[in-house]
Amino acid sequence: STVTQFLQSFKLMNDNENGALRKFYNVIMDNGGEVLTDISNLGEITILAPSNDAWAAKSVENNLGNREKVRSILNMHIIKGKLNVAQIHQKNAKMIAQVPTVNDRTFLYFNIRNENGEDVITVEGGGVNATVLQADVAQTNGYVHIIDKVLGIPYTTVLEKLETDPMMSDTFKLGQFSDFNNQLNNTKRRFTYFVPRDKAWQKTKLDYPSTHKKLFMEDFSYHSRSILERHLVIADKVYTMNDLVAMTAESGDSVLLPTYRDSLKVKVEEEAGRYVITWNFKKINVYRPDVECTNGIIHVIDYPMLEERDVVVNGG
Repeated sequence: STVTQFLQSFKLMNDNENGALRKFYNVIMDNGGEVLTDISNLGEITILAPSNDAWAAKSVENNLGNREKVRSILNMHIIKGKLNVAQIHQKNAKMIAQVPTVNDRTFLYFNIRNENGEDVITVEGGGVNATVLQADVAQTNGYVHIIDKVLGIPYTTVLEKLETDPMMSDTFKLGQFSDFNNQLNNTKRRFTYFVPRDKAWQKTKLDYPSTHKKLFMEDFSYHSRSILERHLVIADKVYTMNDLVAMTAESGDSVLLPTYRDSLKVKVEEEAGRYVITWNFKKINVYRPDVECTNGIIHVIDYPMLEERDVVVNGG
């Protein structure tokens, strides 16, 4: 059968039957069924289908009444073309695999780790990390992978996201040195955090070897904290990339964003289909925009807002 026919096979199933994707199908139909029509028209396709239990989460149920939001969430689970486990392995050979979805400018990030001799595949989308429960359910025109969470509805704080995301481990480590991370669990605040991915910090090792070495030593936690504070915007709202682009256009120049000690002066623009931040005359690409969390939003960037003079140690 096709992927569409496979999903339709859950139509008449109830809680007492083995309808693994019954709730996924019901959510599609409760929102008008247009998504199913889109799936039928796409030809080759891959679906990341949340299990029935995934839809029962309280945070998910609270969003099901918003039709526009649900449509966006469902589209985040759909990939054009066939993508099976073997291809995910291939894409992950050198880096975390980034795969576009039919939801505009939204990517999924696949990661593979080994546990007790078995590969565990995780997928991140819209701030949510899900585990693949059953992979490669093959159909004539694509694949269905059953996952344990609904993507796009955050359930972790900024701190919890940093701690669990394999792309942000170095920034998490730096924040642990100086207790900087503790504040990121505060759900009464709204954070916009520009997080350099691990590869970004590796670039600074080549550009500023001495500075990089000091930053990752606990004795220099004061310096690492000061640098991280520059990346953390604290306000009564979060700033999406679209917000920052609009603010830049309105001002005609850079915008000032409130940080812990001072303010961050940046210009945010779109170039060739991606977001670019200009800071201190440096252009920094945004690798993953708008990673939502329960108390803020994370923008993963390709280079830290860092100068070599940021880590200066006086003698004597």
